[in-house]
Amino acid sequence: MRRARITLPFHSRLDLFVILKFMIENIAQSLKSFLPTQPPKIYKPIGCCIYCGKTENLSTEHVIPLGLGGKIKLPKSSCVKCSKITSAFEETCQRTMYGPLRLLYDLPSRRKKKRPKKLKLKVKRSHSDDWTYIDVDQEKYPFLILFPYFSMPKIHQTNPTLNGAKTKRLWIRGASPSYNFELLLAQLTNELKVYSIMPEAKTHVEEFCQMLAKIGYSFAVGELGFGSFTPFLIPHIINKEMNDSDKYIGSLDEDEKATENLHEISIINTNQNDFVTVRIRLLAKLGTPTYYVVVGIFNKG
Repeated sequence: MRRARITLPFHSRLDLFVILKFMIENIAQSLKSFLPTQPPKIYKPIGCCIYCGKTENLSTEHVIPLGLGGKIKLPKSSCVKCSKITSAFEETCQRTMYGPLRLLYDLPSRRKKKRPKKLKLKVKRSHSDDWTYIDVDQEKYPFLILFPYFSMPKIHQTNPTLNGAKTKRLWIRGASPSYNFELLLAQLTNELKVYSIMPEAKTHVEEFCQMLAKIGYSFAVGELGFGSFTPFLIPHIINKEMNDSDKYIGSLDEDEKATENLHEISIINTNQNDFVTVRIRLLAKLGTPTYYVVVGIFNKG
């Protein structure tokens, strides 16, 4: 787990405070419709758990989590036990990594009425004070969006050194491209009458890689059919065996332009040993990184 922090001591005039308060309150409302919706897609029912093979008490698998706006569904494809496992690491990512983002952009939730109205913000009340926390309206909360960068999947490399689910660099952005992040901090510094603000964010790299593996694998099953390829990633998804996850999961280690899509997902043809590789870009409209997940190898004959 890594934590990114930004501080911005700011002392501004009252007239600037009034102008910024008006701007940000109006922008916060417009952010509810900033992200587009994902086109829905429902595959044919699988009839067995795609992770363990059980055929009883099956539920629908959302390829991309519902809490991130995912609308691609794989019916009758996950048993109760495996569904609890995948839901657990998805929930970790959705609540800790992307919880404030989901609030601000009004992404779906099965517990929408229980969403918090206030969030804890780390502040200094004066230069000599210790850091402490105060409650801030969630619509004004200055959060960070984090995505880990990786190298490309090492299965395509010669004699790679495997390190597992680790990252040396993070993609870090403020909440929205619709306003200047520093202006938001300045407005809150004045409104809260504090000396400095420290936005915080967490990233859980192992759980994030599990989520990528699950997204890539379930999408490939929907597109290609269950049994059309031999999967690599079931131990990573179900048993959290992540020591060689960088062999199969990677990303472009560079900034990319935003698109008009909520999410982007597709199977790409690498022409390398018939590997099944899925390209995934979550929240593409925010300019996030692109990930590549090698989910398996095509069955011969």
